[in-house]
Amino acid sequence: ASSFSKPKVLTANSTLKFIPEELAVFCRDFRLLRFSFPENGLAPQAFRVANAIAQAREAAARLGDAADGWASSGEAIPEEEEEEEDEDEGSSTTLLFESLRDWEEELRRLGAAGWRVSAVNERFDMAPSLPQYLWVPSGLLDHDLKRTFAHFQERRVPRLCWHHPGGGDLLRAASFHPASEPGSEDVRWVPGALGWWLRVCPGAGTTWGSRAGTTWGSLDPPPHCSVPSEPSDRDLNCLLASLVQLLGDPHARSLPGFQSLVQREWVAAGHPFPRRLGLLCQDSPREEAPVFLLFLDCTWQLLWQFPADFGFTEAFLLALHDSSFSPYFSTFRFSCQRQRGRSSLPRLPSQTYRPMGGWQDPGGHRGDPRPCSFPPVWAWGRRYTRQQREQFQNPAGPPGPAGPLTPSTV
Repeated sequence: ASSFSKPKVLTANSTLKFIPEELAVFCRDFRLLRFSFPENGLAPQAFRVANAIAQAREAAARLGDAADGWASSGEAIPEEEEEEEDEDEGSSTTLLFESLRDWEEELRRLGAAGWRVSAVNERFDMAPSLPQYLWVPSGLLDHDLKRTFAHFQERRVPRLCWHHPGGGDLLRAASFHPASEPGSEDVRWVPGALGWWLRVCPGAGTTWGSRAGTTWGSLDPPPHCSVPSEPSDRDLNCLLASLVQLLGDPHARSLPGFQSLVQREWVAAGHPFPRRLGLLCQDSPREEAPVFLLFLDCTWQLLWQFPADFGFTEAFLLALHDSSFSPYFSTFRFSCQRQRGRSSLPRLPSQTYRPMGGWQDPGGHRGDPRPCSFPPVWAWGRRYTRQQREQFQNPAGPPGPAGPLTPSTV
């Protein structure tokens, strides 16, 4: 806020001793919004608006803190009741990978015959940051799989990400735990059950499928396996796995397919959105990293070069970018599925979601707002008009195959 060219940075506890003539809002996406208050009787309103903006920013940050400091003993928040069809348009065709059905449906589409859906982590007791369901080899029993978790950082074991129709597979995993023994009986299934040769790249700390001495494994026939690995398996692995599928799977370049890809490889896989996007008050700068925004930029680069191969537009990517900084969507305000499903956040008035036009309960009665779970970001109809959402669709691009993949479609 400034008066006679004297700026003052506002916080929630700031006390303005002057009537602001101008407000300058510096946004996270580098936009600078300026609001001027001429001498036409709006001076009291300018004072209240300036303080309200500062307090709202502080309140939003506190919501992010509460989301990160959830209590594990809390009960699950009930699923949000079905909203109007127009508001939920976009989320109904997106696999959220929060149910067994979604994982099985996607596995059938990939045609990965040698894999199955395991519910070994259904209670999050094996790996808190992993989703409830994992794609593991069909011949591997859950009893044998349980002994593997302790050998990997954050207990994030190798699991399937994507199956190439030619027979190759992309897996992801965290690095071996420092106290583990990679040659022990508990982890021999990794190369044995998969039937592939894995090697560790010297000095890289990364495990890759290898052929002909190369660092990057090929997913082309004959059947091959690539296993990207980073210490936490929650940042660069998300980026790498997503780009591989974006390049190799036409369905990932459709609008619903891209949204499902983000849900599986980022949201369900446990990317720490609040910390990486700087949504928490106590974050140190070292914890912030625009990994997800880098993925959006890489996607835009591909879209700009090959517009006819994508079913969505730049407008969609911009909307997703802007929405990632909002603390009011379950997609970005939690660091893993366990937090998202078992959060015991206090139901503050500022946490109540208000659809445009007022609250409408399942019975169709409008009235006072009531607490509800946060909507996913894919419910575009809640904040974009139908005309705006039509700009997300690329009329010149293919929709992408919804059925099982074949070599001819990749």
